Amino acid sequence: MSLLAGVSLLLLIVWLGLFRSTIFVCLAFLLFTFAWRTVSSLYIDLVGPVFSSQLQMFIGPGVMTAFQSIAYFLTLLPFLWVFNSRALDEWARAAPTPGPPAPQSQLTLSDVTFYASVLFLILLFGALIQGGVIPLFAKIERWTFNEQANFLHRLVVERGDMLCFWWGTMFVAERLRRQRYDYRFVGLLAVLTFYMFLVGGRFSPFYRFCAFFVIPFSAVLIVQARDLGSASLFSLLPRIADRRILLAGAGVIALTTAMIAFALYWNLTRVRGFEGQAALDAFVERVLVQPSEIGWASYQRVLVNGDWDARHVFDFLFDRPIVAGRNTTPQLLMSETIGEPRTTEHITGGFQFAGGFPEIFFELFGPNFGWIFLLGAGWLTALLSAVMIRSIIAERYLTAALSFYVLYGIYVMYIGGMLNFVATPTYWVKIAALFAAIMMEERAQALGRPILPWVVADSPRWFRRSAV
Repeated sequence: MSLLAGVSLLLLIVWLGLFRSTIFVCLAFLLFTFAWRTVSSLYIDLVGPVFSSQLQMFIGPGVMTAFQSIAYFLTLLPFLWVFNSRALDEWARAAPTPGPPAPQSQLTLSDVTFYASVLFLILLFGALIQGGVIPLFAKIERWTFNEQANFLHRLVVERGDMLCFWWGTMFVAERLRRQRYDYRFVGLLAVLTFYMFLVGGRFSPFYRFCAFFVIPFSAVLIVQARDLGSASLFSLLPRIADRRILLAGAGVIALTTAMIAFALYWNLTRVRGFEGQAALDAFVERVLVQPSEIGWASYQRVLVNGDWDARHVFDFLFDRPIVAGRNTTPQLLMSETIGEPRTTEHITGGFQFAGGFPEIFFELFGPNFGWIFLLGAGWLTALLSAVMIRSIIAERYLTAALSFYVLYGIYVMYIGGMLNFVATPTYWVKIAALFAAIMMEERAQALGRPILPWVVADSPRWFRRSAV
């Protein structure tokens, strides 16, 4: 059962990539996580029992993959409805007609973004050099560096995902408006990922930054699929690809892959001191066991044994966690799995286990109602994603940015099971800001006075547009 369910989910992801490319790109961040956790759960279910050094117990075999795959399918199902062919064709036909390239005398929104980003990156690298400690060479863990890092570094850690999404929006906006890609932002992405490599990033920042940069590209796919009658990758390739974008994409993938491989090797062998077979075993556990270990324990407890207490879970998540202000789901799952005092020691030390979704839905809502809430979360995510992508196509960039800002909390839920973000007042302020932006920006655009105009000003002669 686990093998059939896992393979079916992986084939669905491949099918989305080939025949529903818009959904695939829009969900690039989540689909990779779903695929990775599916492979991990398959490993535990089929190869188990395997030893988990973090849980200090053997886990597997079992049927975790079956439950997890159904949960992932319920998450993806609303996207097939919301992003149907008729809706995508309607969005594409509402897109403004592309015009000629902007004159050199104009200062555009992408120009302002690029020059401000270059200044920020210069200050960021300058602060790193001035600090005198580069984690890659000092052989220290990234969380140790994060605790003592400067404000700019913390800004990248906390808001880097939003920045990369905005860069991706500017990258495709030029294509939608002027029929050409703005490769300057690919260069900015490469520089930022190199910075994360220097400060001890191993995998997560590279994957997050690249995935969020790519998400706006789904708007290009929608517009280019207009009048084709098919949204398959094979029919879209001639319209979206040129030699430069293929080279840029291949270069980013090759550079990122090389940095990830080296960063993982360096962290295991130089920072943590593993050697030989021990290093290989640690790598296998990190890739195939740790992503799903705490989820496997939760499935066994709730779905197999029927052991759950909604009142206790709600109280822990929203009222009395170990450390408030953080993701409380891993705290709960760790507490239920490894107990005390280990859980408090880990959490207060800044360390938590991976996982949390979809198991937290069953911990909170039970083995029956959990499925309903999973489907509801999928609908909410699909509708917000549609608002975000339609706003990029319609050149309502403020709405697109705020849509992503609201979606980001949901992304964190899908990655780490976080639910307590809905209890923070600031999140509801973001939602209110999004609704206000939707109404105001659409009205302002209809009056010919967009809130975020593409042409900001006529630039002086020395302030020329450049291409990187």
